[in-house]
Amino acid sequence: MDNKTVVTPICALPIGKLPRSCVVVGDPNRAKLVAEKLMENSRLISAVREYHAYLGTWKGIELIVMSHGIGGGGASVCFEELIQAGVTTIIRAGTAGSFDAKFREGSLVIATGAVRSDGVSEGLVPLGYPALADHEVVGALIQAAKTHDEINYGVGIITTVGHFFDGPLGNHNKLWARSRVLAIEMEASILYIIASLRGIRAGCCVNIDNYIFERELTEKYEPNREIVHQGTLRMLEVALDAASQLVGTSPEAKNNNTQ
Repeated sequence: MDNKTVVTPICALPIGKLPRSCVVVGDPNRAKLVAEKLMENSRLISAVREYHAYLGTWKGIELIVMSHGIGGGGASVCFEELIQAGVTTIIRAGTAGSFDAKFREGSLVIATGAVRSDGVSEGLVPLGYPALADHEVVGALIQAAKTHDEINYGVGIITTVGHFFDGPLGNHNKLWARSRVLAIEMEASILYIIASLRGIRAGCCVNIDNYIFERELTEKYEPNREIVHQGTLRMLEVALDAASQLVGTSPEAKNNNTQ
């Protein structure tokens, strides 16, 4: 990167020099996996804290893949600065726990919206403001999932929570299951709120790494099993397929000031 390139203040992303479509993941090692094992002609363009960004091609289409870390506060920085850099479509590809026994380990859930229990977005807009995926991104994710016959996938609402381990207040897992919420993770609702405020498109698909009610019963969480690993690879391919489908149709980011 030359000295004349203007970069974002925290993630050091080059402004105005990135593809419009991006896949974001939590783990920097997962971003590296995508870049080295799935994409072609990839190169690291920024590595600051948990934010590692790679530029590369997927099926001939130039994309960016970037890690956002765990949790909403840090992830919001990644999302905001990608938008500042010129990205107009962001797809989160993450892992989640399932509330529905039909979607066990290795299944894929495409999130049309997210319950806002993230602990971050209420500082941006009132809780009555919905966290919704862009319909074009949801459609592209569904279309991509359909091309993989081996994928068991569902489409619906998930919940985003700000903590991973429960405390004395317990959890709302049974409530969400009764409410037909499919899965639980930690970043999607923040992405959806920021995307709505800034005028870009966003979506999220998650690989299921545990069935919540079995995990509560056994008190075991084993996200590193082969079935989960294979599900993650399929999910990443779906996210990359969807992101590449949407290239050339991205809206202009509005970068609205909500202060």
